[in-house]
Amino acid sequence: MVPVVVLTGFLGSGKTTVLNHWLSRRDDLAVVINELGQVGIDQALVGEASVPVSLLAGGCVCCTVQGSLRTTLRNLFMARAAGEVPRFSTVLVETTGAADPFGVTSVLEQDRWLRRHFQLRSVITTVDARSGMAGLSRHPEVIEQVRAADVLLLTKADQVEPEQRGPLEAALAELNPAAERQWSEQGRVEPALLDRAFPRRCRVTGQLSAVAGAASPPLLVASQASRHRLHAADLRWRGAVDYFALQSLWADLLERCGPRLVRLKALVAVDKLDGPLLVQGVGGQPLEMSPLPSWPGDDDDSRLVLITDGDDPAFPGQCLAAFRAALDRIRH
Repeated sequence: MVPVVVLTGFLGSGKTTVLNHWLSRRDDLAVVINELGQVGIDQALVGEASVPVSLLAGGCVCCTVQGSLRTTLRNLFMARAAGEVPRFSTVLVETTGAADPFGVTSVLEQDRWLRRHFQLRSVITTVDARSGMAGLSRHPEVIEQVRAADVLLLTKADQVEPEQRGPLEAALAELNPAAERQWSEQGRVEPALLDRAFPRRCRVTGQLSAVAGAASPPLLVASQASRHRLHAADLRWRGAVDYFALQSLWADLLERCGPRLVRLKALVAVDKLDGPLLVQGVGGQPLEMSPLPSWPGDDDDSRLVLITDGDDPAFPGQCLAAFRAALDRIRH
């Protein structure tokens, strides 16, 4: 049977950075990437590697695209048997940051055909060391991802002070005492971790309740009813934008989103740049911008994915509509 490793973690916690590090060290993997929006960006950010990469866009792999995951795994297995793709030894599923990992693993456990040909080896969860405590208190998705983990990767360790580590480790240990914890800088995690198998555990769910002994604000154990407050919208456009005019657009978008912003990711054509400008934002942190040397693949459309939280699923689309209107004004 082909082992499957699930790589999960909240939006902006560094999953793709870890994935790229592994792909630079391993050529025996097949990768399935899930994104919340219809526009795929994470797939474009996966470094050059001679491994099969499949994209599941448009929903959370734990719910709306479960059927696509089943089909993708079947197709990967048959292509491997026919020699149509490199003979991978492990499938790595990178979930969207909104995913409930138990929903992902249930696909492998409930489908008879998949049970005969694939075996879940581990669930690895990335936790952003900078914003981990805030994420645990604010987003029930983070709780589920932590509770499902066999291994917790505490990423961006070089960006936090030593005294910040203790409270986060204690909170994680309270939520999942069985999980192994590793600290990581710049996505560097030994690829041998992918070869380790862990015993499977069942989900234990309940109503929202404070975890005993947790720091204020209390950590919450999430129930299914509390989930799905994250909403995504995306945008594509053609043509380059002046860099300084673009900065004004980002400022307006961040102000419009306010504290409801969870994740922003974009590839943008900018005047005088050969490749796109990669723009990433997490919560209230400053945007990170870095030029890429070339456009990944044949698609050179500018694209933007925005994810917000709250009760209004139309909110991110409204924010992007205002962004598009301002973009059209500066280009005409």
